[in-house]
Amino acid sequence: MKNVLLAALLLVSIVALILGSAARFGYFPVNAVATPPRLEVTLNQSILQASLSNQAKGLTNPLQPNSDVLLAGMKVFKMNCAGCHGQPGKPSSWGTKGFYPRVPQFADDPPPLAAAEMFVAIKYGIRYSGMGAWDGMMPDEDIWKVATFLEHMNSLPPQVQANWSAAE
Repeated sequence: MKNVLLAALLLVSIVALILGSAARFGYFPVNAVATPPRLEVTLNQSILQASLSNQAKGLTNPLQPNSDVLLAGMKVFKMNCAGCHGQPGKPSSWGTKGFYPRVPQFADDPPPLAAAEMFVAIKYGIRYSGMGAWDGMMPDEDIWKVATFLEHMNSLPPQVQANWSAAE
């Protein structure tokens, strides 16, 4: 049993040394136009969701998802977020090709996060992703409006859905 553990530890050490050397000598691509491998995307998403969930513990959305709040959140989103995250029928030209990892296009794939988790992502940003922190640049109330809008994208009231889908 002791030999098996030593062999496993040696194997892990050798793999770590090989990967570390490959990284140190520049053998891993770092360009933003490469297509992220599926394993990397899956792993990164699970880590991101777990981190946002942990950071959002104890946060409660102070807003009710009524038509006025959702419409206001949609307007803030269109003005500040759609350039990277796209709109219905208009995915972001640079968000879908020039960022690594790719910027989620919320019109096509709404985020699977609660409003509190999105609040954390918007307010504090997401490291190594291009998602900047809006802390100090957007009032918390507006961040909550956007987070509320994003949380309810799949169930928008007809008036808000019509505005969201309207071409601009």
